[in-house]
Amino acid sequence: MPAVAATNALLEADAPIHSWYRFVLSFPPHLVRQYLDRFEIEPGQTVLDPFCGSGTTLVECRKAGVKSVGVEAHPMAALASRVKTNWHLDPRALTRRARRILRRASQWESLHGLSQPEVADDQAARRRRTTPEAEPRLSDEERRLLPEGFLSPRPLKRLLLLREAIREETRRAAEEASEFFLLALAHVIVNGAGNFAFGPEIYRTRPQRDHNVLRHFARQTASMIADLADVRQTHPSPAPCRVIPGDARELHGVEGPFGGVITSPPYPNEKDYTRTTRVESVLLGLVPTRERLRQTKETLLRSNTRNVFVGDADAEWVRGFKRVERLCAEIETRRLALGKTSGFERLYPKVVAHYFGGMRRHFRALRPRLAPGARCAYVVGDQLSFLMVHIPTAELLAELAEAEGFHVLGTDFWRQRLGTKVRNGRLGERSVRVKEEILLLANRD
Repeated sequence: MPAVAATNALLEADAPIHSWYRFVLSFPPHLVRQYLDRFEIEPGQTVLDPFCGSGTTLVECRKAGVKSVGVEAHPMAALASRVKTNWHLDPRALTRRARRILRRASQWESLHGLSQPEVADDQAARRRRTTPEAEPRLSDEERRLLPEGFLSPRPLKRLLLLREAIREETRRAAEEASEFFLLALAHVIVNGAGNFAFGPEIYRTRPQRDHNVLRHFARQTASMIADLADVRQTHPSPAPCRVIPGDARELHGVEGPFGGVITSPPYPNEKDYTRTTRVESVLLGLVPTRERLRQTKETLLRSNTRNVFVGDADAEWVRGFKRVERLCAEIETRRLALGKTSGFERLYPKVVAHYFGGMRRHFRALRPRLAPGARCAYVVGDQLSFLMVHIPTAELLAELAEAEGFHVLGTDFWRQRLGTKVRNGRLGERSVRVKEEILLLANRD
């Protein structure tokens, strides 16, 4: 079990582009580079990331001159991947458009009492015609979807005005220009305007009275445009990259052959990825209704109890796999012994079975799309999320991959991280460390 460089921090040299929007606990760019080198991936080959998230593998492939394809079911993550790998936008045109967005939003803030107007009354009257007549508000659906207390009233009003200014100024522009500024808006929401943080789970922080949304947005867009100008100069002919919205268990519309896979699927835990990105997903209009949220959850790998549905059948794919069945039985036995009776706790064995069944579906869909001998790296972690029953994720995935015709090359130790807190075998006080590994597979020739 060889070790790899274990730091999960984003290196300062990797901050450009990668830092535009990044999930908490995302695996780092230098890990991708390590496996591109180890797998001897060269220009002309294509790498697949079937759980591409916010695009770490895709960005590194572009920098290395390697073609890449990413698959992502979550609309916020897919947008981030598209923007971070779109290097043909004109920085000068983006700068001009950013100024117009900021000017319009600043005027609207003044007219809605968020700042003192700096123009004469007759000028303000003329500009009022292009101002939203009503007070900027969330729709009823948006209000129901947003977690309570995650945004204070004044920052929220500023964000809504800025959102409308982006829409107005990019109405006739290509969609990719609009997405560029929406991603900058997402950065403002997550890294300043919202009353929430990650540790690693999302949690609510002390409410802030206000936040200078426009100054933050101006700073973020300027930084993103500078990064874009630099990467266009250093990589004038980047390798093609495509982001496909879709379900990694099916891989519809994904055509190979792929020379390698570098990815990190969700782990079987209680981390609801639609909740950790809920605020920006709603405000950007990516998840505008409960129905759209449900549709998104249905296309995600079943890794937590909040995206398990009555009609799910992924568990059938691991029927007869004794280790998975014993694991689920152990979780259920522990639940009964502890007297855990909530609806979520009753789902613990099911979500584990659905998770591994879904990953077997993924392996079956993936293998025909790989070139002979193609190697795959899956960054995965052990779990204790379900009543402290140990889930050896890499070991079980290796067994499923082998059943689907893959050759298991082994695992590399990646790092240790803090898992669920426990006290005397129950949820409680003491932090337990669990390991993360890179599962290495090869497509049989």
